Amino acid sequence: MNRRPSARSSVGVLAAAFALLLLAAGCTTEHKASTASEPLRAPKEFSYGADGVTHADLRASLTHVSVGNERYTSLVFNDDYNAPLIRTRPGGVMSIRLDNGMDEKTNLHFHGMTVSPLEAGDNIFRETLPHQVGVYNLKLPPDHSPGAYWYHSHFHGGSQRQVEAGIAGPILVDGMLDPFPELKGIQERVLALRNFQKTATGKVASEIITSAASIRTVNGQEQPIIEIQPGETQLWHLLNISANQYFRVRVKGQPVQILSQDGNTVNQEVMTDEMLIGPSARVSVLVVGPQAGDHAVELGSGNTGPAGDQYKGAQLAVLRSSGAPVSTRRIASAYPQLEDLSKEPVARTRQFAFEDSPTDGNAFLINGRRFDYGRVNTTVKLGDLEEWRLYNPSQELHQFHIHQTDFQVTQINDKPVPFIGYRDNVYIPATGSITVRIPFRDPTMLGKFVYHCHILEHEDGGMMQVVQVVKPEDYEQALKLEPLGGIYGENQLCSYLKNTGEDLKVPYPSSWPTGGAP
Repeated sequence: MNRRPSARSSVGVLAAAFALLLLAAGCTTEHKASTASEPLRAPKEFSYGADGVTHADLRASLTHVSVGNERYTSLVFNDDYNAPLIRTRPGGVMSIRLDNGMDEKTNLHFHGMTVSPLEAGDNIFRETLPHQVGVYNLKLPPDHSPGAYWYHSHFHGGSQRQVEAGIAGPILVDGMLDPFPELKGIQERVLALRNFQKTATGKVASEIITSAASIRTVNGQEQPIIEIQPGETQLWHLLNISANQYFRVRVKGQPVQILSQDGNTVNQEVMTDEMLIGPSARVSVLVVGPQAGDHAVELGSGNTGPAGDQYKGAQLAVLRSSGAPVSTRRIASAYPQLEDLSKEPVARTRQFAFEDSPTDGNAFLINGRRFDYGRVNTTVKLGDLEEWRLYNPSQELHQFHIHQTDFQVTQINDKPVPFIGYRDNVYIPATGSITVRIPFRDPTMLGKFVYHCHILEHEDGGMMQVVQVVKPEDYEQALKLEPLGGIYGENQLCSYLKNTGEDLKVPYPSSWPTGGAP
């Protein structure tokens, strides 16, 4: 069994780095004029039946919605800024119908999930044209990690605006509490964090400016009331589904226990006073009801560097503790034993520079290149463990994310990082570096996908590249085909190229969107 460190010790290095590298000017908050808060609303939910299949119908459209306490015209799913939750389970299937009622193209990415990128899977090379329908069928491996994930537009050149507007929503893979029977039955809450830029027109902004005045919401609400009893233990899934903003969240006056990061359960007790939740990140925490009364859930101010964004703090929600005190539930079971990838040999080491263009303020580069749909930048053999050193010579943070797999952060600015679990995104400090170990082992990921900065302004500006994971016997051919898009094309299954991967068993035949591929 792993040693349980004292509170905050296991994340001390990371927490210190967060505070330092965000250059945050304290945790001051800007309190808006008092409004009548309402209880937190849970999102509407698509869930699975006995067959393990979740059917979800998502209609994207431009419509009038409530964003916090104000009315806006925005792009949303199912006529609600509080997007529906898709619930699934390890070994389950998500069968999703994307009805694009917008006057612009779109698509979907299932962030953090280890599912196939091929055909009608998590294939960001597909796009659904305006007023057309796309179908997604995704089968989760039986050992898929339970936790919080999300779905969102990954249409290159338009993802920032669409995600900021509301084309994004939460996913839960059930089973996170299974290793801890002593927590069975505790209340779980989904808290989807968003940042919506205010406009004078009452419509979603055509050009997003992260530092501009904005509305910070939880499940589409401003400062909702979250009910709890004194001593009660609740599990909160906090998901940053905004386009660009970092959320520094704290429950004023008390620590919380981190149970999972990016859908990956940690391997030991981890306590913290504040959570830095970068764009696309998720944190699942155990919160204990404080003494009776109202307690602020706060968002600290942020500064992502001289060339980055600055934003003021705010109050996100109210934690209302009331009723009779109850016994606190605490973890007594062993934490999952995880493979420490820093102790394993690597097949290859690569280096990537995430950099702002010196000549074009709207261009962002990886190793001097902007994103190109038509080429593959990196070819990896299935089964390999690789080490990637990610450098950031620019004067602002960049947020690294890779599709289809997780990774382990081993170093920040060449200093070792304590191993508490895996991630699928992490920020690269301004003028600094990150070292990660990435396992390309699960055959589910055979295909072509991307790694990029998850500040979506930077992704849309070109800070994204393509990786193909191939069987070892296909490696030489795949290298030769890199300039032509690799062996998977637009991720079609192809028996001629023998790139079929695993047999995908889904309840309905896979199909391309009616509007076709780009």
